[in-house]
Parts: sequence; C-alpha cells; structure tokens
Amino acid sequence: MQAATPVHRLLLALVVFLAGGLASALAAGRHADPDLEALLPETLGGVALTRESQAGTELATQSAAFDAFLASLGKSRADFSLASAYSQGGLEAEVGAWRVRGADANRLLPGFEAAMQASSTTPLTIAGETLAGRRVARIGDPGQLTRGPLYVVVRGDALLFVQTPERALAAEAIAKLPE
Repeated sequence: MQAATPVHRLLLALVVFLAGGLASALAAGRHADPDLEALLPETLGGVALTRESQAGTELATQSAAFDAFLASLGKSRADFSLASAYSQGGLEAEVGAWRVRGADANRLLPGFEAAMQASSTTPLTIAGETLAGRRVARIGDPGQLTRGPLYVVVRGDALLFVQTPERALAAEAIAKLPE
C-alpha cells in the first residue's frame, strides 16, 4: 500500500519529488539558494539534471507536519530552503536537499523522520543502512512511497537525499553528495 494523503504528497513535493508538482513549482527556474543547489549532482545515471531551489517563505502550500518539523527545531519557514535536482525525462530518481539555517544537526533527521511518518497514512519503515560506503537513513520499503524509498544523509544544517526505486541510482547519487 502506498502512502498518498494530501499532506504526504505535500511533504514529498517539498522533499523534491516530481510526482506531486515540485517540477512545476520550480519550473520558473528559481534559484533562491544557489549554495544548496551546488551540493546536488549535475548528472545521475548519465542524464543531466536540472537544479533549482526555493525559499521557505515562497512555499504556498500548508502542512501541519512540515510546520511541526520546523517548530521542533525552533525555526520557521524564513529559516528554510529546499533544492531539487531532477531529470526532464524519464529518470526514476530525484535528488534534493532541505536546509534549515542554524538547525542542530543532531535533531534534523529525527525531526524529518517524524514529519514523514506523521504525513503518511501508512506506517513507514525507517532503517539505517550503508549505501555507497555511507551511513544513510532509508525511509520506506518498496511500495510504501509512490516514488520508491528515500535515502537521507545529514550535512551540517541540511538534509540531503535521493528518492528512487532503483538502488543503483540511489548509490550513485549518495556517492555524489558531499560528506
């Protein structure tokens, strides 16, 4: 069963997923956080990626789980930005980043996991594993999320992630993300 509540779709869109409309939300070529964009790969699976970003204050969507995530860090949308790297074609993977300026790195991942779980009507499997020689958090088993499992790493005040049903693409993306 796939999680598909409106709030879950919102979180997934914020995360970087093209299914619900982040591509269209960023289609105007937004570059609110070029430094965050620069952390994302330019290519994946031999395909060039479009990299864009948006400030949290520009997000028109509402999500109680997302706002609770920020509040748990003592932050607001003014402290938040997101970046996305995606293919204009049929690549089954998206790479993204959430930055919460000044957030405690030790609280980012637990807060993100709680927001993902709160946004889902289906209990999501959350597990630590090694991918491309790095420890990652995997959110979702195959079939739990529409676009495949989400693999997440923390870097300072940012969460970097890839979502794909193809483990090889996930490993390539994780390897290209900075330590």
